[in-house]
Amino acid sequence: MRLDFLNLPDEKMKDMEYALQRGEKDNGLAFTVLEKDHCEAVMPVLPEHLNLYDMVYGGCLFNLMDIVAGVANICGGGLGPTVSGNIEYVSGTRGVKELRCTGLVRRAGRTFSYIDTEVVGDDGRLLCKGSFIYYNKP
Repeated sequence: MRLDFLNLPDEKMKDMEYALQRGEKDNGLAFTVLEKDHCEAVMPVLPEHLNLYDMVYGGCLFNLMDIVAGVANICGGGLGPTVSGNIEYVSGTRGVKELRCTGLVRRAGRTFSYIDTEVVGDDGRLLCKGSFIYYNKP
């Protein structure tokens, strides 16, 4: 995937590549869009992601959104840890086989970035949405 639009110094580019590799290896994500202020990734729903009700664990959804928001932050020129995350569960995930998460940088400041996220199922239903704040290291 092309990352030349980022114009990041080598150190930050290494951090971006590391974040992508960890998302892919540890969480099974496939990043489908990496653009300025925008990131999208898909994740297959595996049996270990399901709770007793055959729905995706809320923590799994939160983790997906946090990873995508963090990569979107890097796509917007920021780099740093999550300060705050909020999620609203909109619809149940029973029967969903794939999750698509989108992260959009709403505002990128020098100190903090604000990113909006949403997750839709393979049937196109909005499953959850969230907002994240990231501290940007100098």
